Amino acid sequence: MTKRSRNLVIMAVVIMLVPTLVLAGGHKFSIGQPVAGEDNTIVVPLLVTNVAELSGMDIPLKFSEGVNLKEVIFKDTRVDYFDLKAAAINNDQHTVVLGLLPQMSPTYKPKLEAGSGEVARLVFEVEDANVNTVTIEPTEMDNPRHALTYVVFNPAADGTPGNTAVAPEFTGTTVALSGVGGDGLPDAFALSQNYPNPFNPATNVAFDLPVAAHVELVVFNVLGQKVATLIDGDMEAGSHVVEFDGSVVSSGVYFYRLTAGDFSETKKMMLLK
Repeated sequence: MTKRSRNLVIMAVVIMLVPTLVLAGGHKFSIGQPVAGEDNTIVVPLLVTNVAELSGMDIPLKFSEGVNLKEVIFKDTRVDYFDLKAAAINNDQHTVVLGLLPQMSPTYKPKLEAGSGEVARLVFEVEDANVNTVTIEPTEMDNPRHALTYVVFNPAADGTPGNTAVAPEFTGTTVALSGVGGDGLPDAFALSQNYPNPFNPATNVAFDLPVAAHVELVVFNVLGQKVATLIDGDMEAGSHVVEFDGSVVSSGVYFYRLTAGDFSETKKMMLLK
């Protein structure tokens, strides 16, 4: 067993020893704004918001196809001082597992104090030129057991150390990869192909705004009839993702059109129930 594998097993054992799994209670996990990295890579920040001290984190994630996860960076993040910062990348399965523990050595390390910010950065290489987005979702694994979990430091009234396992809020996020500049802002207007496609019942539509603009994003059927208005309002510059829920419409081909300033583009999607 490699050192990395041993570290992840240790993390799994720590999580399994925590007796109680509770609701999030304000604890959150999220994905930050991607930025362009070196050698045509895209760097995606992982953000943790915790309302109490954490003594550990187990973060298993699944990412969509068409990208290769090159590395995970912990330097200059909230967990830079942690004793254990392990990442197991499996590009065949499109998964990555992060195991994080502040204290494993005799030298005292403080718990992760309450706050919000980066704990790691995922560095992706785009393998498929047609891929403009990547979806990152929580996942669960066995042997060893992994689930998205924060270990909250929760001592007893008498001061006896204790921990509680918390499942933070996070259902998944789709981020745009195309046109990302070094400052994190897109270089041009762009509308990406929806993902997944075909879909049932929901899909994500990503688009880029290099400048703030009034945005209209609408969905039409094959007869040209509007079936949904996803956005109609002013938006800031950046990469954005919106969900289209097709549960109330029938199976078939639909078109979605983005209008922002002088830019307009239409793409096709397919709903299969």
